[in-house]
Amino acid sequence: MKLVLLFFCIILIFIVSVLLLIALSSIKLNIRKCHISNIEKGVKKAKLDTEFELYIEFYLLRLIKLIKIPITKDKIEELIVKKNLDSLKKDAKIVKKIHLLEIIKSLKLKTEKVNLQIYFGLDSINLTVYAVAIISALLGIILAKVEPKETNFEVMPMYNIGNVIKFNLNCIITVKIVHIIYVIYILLRKRRNNHERTSNRRSYGYSYE
Repeated sequence: MKLVLLFFCIILIFIVSVLLLIALSSIKLNIRKCHISNIEKGVKKAKLDTEFELYIEFYLLRLIKLIKIPITKDKIEELIVKKNLDSLKKDAKIVKKIHLLEIIKSLKLKTEKVNLQIYFGLDSINLTVYAVAIISALLGIILAKVEPKETNFEVMPMYNIGNVIKFNLNCIITVKIVHIIYVIYILLRKRRNNHERTSNRRSYGYSYE
């Protein structure tokens, strides 16, 4: 009896310890470089260039870095190719039903740093001026709500070049693992419910036939 009680206590302590570690662990999305541009030396290019350097970092107790995973453009393209297109469509529908804003709110993201530069121009100079003012105001409102520890952003107009854009982003976003698990649980539950409804519709359809 004592051995069983001791074993039960050890298991309980282990489970509590694991849950505590998960609750105190976090993941950082470190976007060191995100560059999108169709400008080269002040001249518009026909092709839009994209470059990015992205890392997913796992932190134990939010301090000790355990894993650092680089995410490259090739890896993302390979993942899209491997992933079934129908499956991607189903996931997109589920996310749409839950609403992206609700997912972001549930994740409770914290922004540590944001460095953003946007240079762009339109065919019309007047439209460019108005667009710069609107984008600057929207970014100011968004960053005020996000409240990053370090902020640096600028939106600059480019005239007499045509429809051009140059976008540079460097930021760090932190999310607790427990919040990720909660969102995954919601998505899986929604997906299962959708699957069950689809199955029921099919069975009813066969019975009517």
